[in-house]
Amino acid sequence: MYPTQQGSAFSIMKIALWIFIVCVLGQIIGICIFGVYFHTKLDKIEEQMEFNEDYLFLRRIQKCLKGKDVDPTLLNCQEVVAKFRSLISEVTKFDQPGEHEKLTDKRDSFTTPQVIAEPITPKTVPAVAIHLVGDKANSNKEGLQWQEKGYLTLHNQIGYTNGRVRVEVPGAYYVYSQVTFCANSTQFLKAPFVQYVYLKRENEADRILLKGANTFISQTANCALHSSQPGAIFTLRKNDLVYVRVTDPACVTYSPEYTYFGMFKVGDTS
Repeated sequence: MYPTQQGSAFSIMKIALWIFIVCVLGQIIGICIFGVYFHTKLDKIEEQMEFNEDYLFLRRIQKCLKGKDVDPTLLNCQEVVAKFRSLISEVTKFDQPGEHEKLTDKRDSFTTPQVIAEPITPKTVPAVAIHLVGDKANSNKEGLQWQEKGYLTLHNQIGYTNGRVRVEVPGAYYVYSQVTFCANSTQFLKAPFVQYVYLKRENEADRILLKGANTFISQTANCALHSSQPGAIFTLRKNDLVYVRVTDPACVTYSPEYTYFGMFKVGDTS
């Protein structure tokens, strides 16, 4: 064999050797990387297992109840199930009405803390409010009459009789009233249209709480609608009566959207 051929064969062997070494090193590096990754995953799994001790405990209880194979290092299944049932029985007894004693920890080797929350009973606050709409058939100068129907008509602990709202629960109330009326040249008005909201209290003279007036009169025969809407907060006593009067009930537009009267409680008074 010529020297040139010998040198060429030696070079090929050298290259093959380097390739083999590189492959071996690659495998070693790959194994190391996989080992680090696997070790990291195991650490995460252990952390999750630590955070889920309660879940594992329940899983083992379930296995005991089903008679499946359990880790031999675990306590005897009969003892575990007996303690678990005893704990459930104590919790059930505590939940019965009239039982307010704290549970005594009788779980021996079980150290899981037990938090007992007191039941929260929501308090229902009744609505003290009323909304009435105009009653054309029965209204007069002595006072406007109203109907317990229309929009948002609700009342509890507050009453209505013969045009007057009666307070059953003392407190601070927002009283409001809107009266819409028609004024034109065919309806001669000797005085401005005035709305009064009165308070009638036992052993006292009736007094005006609110007042609204309008002096504008349309010069055409067409009806010109105007609204008077007073409202304010007052301190009212039990059995107080509130009612509305106007100077000319015949001019009032009694549609529920135009003419209404009501009040609602906004707070208590000392």
